[in-house]
Amino acid sequence: MNNSTFKNRLQIFEYTLSTSEKKIANYVLNHVESVPFESISDLSTKIGTSPSTITRFCRKLDYRSYVEFQTLLKTESIKVTDYDNIAEKMIGYYQLTLTFSKSIFQKESPEVLVNDIENSNKIVILGIGSSGLTATEFSLRLSRMGINSIAVTDSYTMFAQSVLLNSKDLIIALSNSGETPEIIKSCKEAKKNNVKVAALTKKFNSSISETADIIFYTSDSDILDDDNFYNDQLSFLFFIDVITYHLLKNKKYKENYKKVLNVWKEK
Repeated sequence: MNNSTFKNRLQIFEYTLSTSEKKIANYVLNHVESVPFESISDLSTKIGTSPSTITRFCRKLDYRSYVEFQTLLKTESIKVTDYDNIAEKMIGYYQLTLTFSKSIFQKESPEVLVNDIENSNKIVILGIGSSGLTATEFSLRLSRMGINSIAVTDSYTMFAQSVLLNSKDLIIALSNSGETPEIIKSCKEAKKNNVKVAALTKKFNSSISETADIIFYTSDSDILDDDNFYNDQLSFLFFIDVITYHLLKNKKYKENYKKVLNVWKEK
């Protein structure tokens, strides 16, 4: 995870931290510029903890040592003032978001979801709000390949669909927080009929993980620390781009996709 930032690692491992380790995390977040130059003993004294606790904290965040933690933290000094204009700033944010997303979601191979899609009779993609827009885009792509899919973006239809599915169908649930009540309830209902559930979220150890058979994580825009940047679907779209690319390696899906595009061009 050498290309993951401190905030990125916190997103992944925060739920594993003890109270004293969370205290270390908060201190680091508030003193990012000075911590890389502190000895472990000086840092432990300032925080009010022990060097061994800081070492365990570093290892939980997947750093090999305190020295590696310091070294990588030094490289995370990108500030919004480093960008010449807003467009350049957005490009930088996009690059960081995509890099972090890649390092996170590859913990579970995308090919696993590709295989489930290829072997399911019907794909139901759930999403509410902005995630509903992404669900619709995902479903459209699958439909163009000749894959039986539907996006469901309202709670009533979610509940109705969930009780009608069977073990040969697949639900793909999109939820930024992993706590969307309507989606969780729908997934639980579907599980009663042995429907397989795949989930895409940004929050580790969220409620959706208790219901999903397979779960994928993407980067949270909060890691950018800029209240003026608001794009909570970029990392989700990156994920479905990866899945789309994998699926289009299938000759049948590729031919179907081209047929659909040609019909539009003729119009």
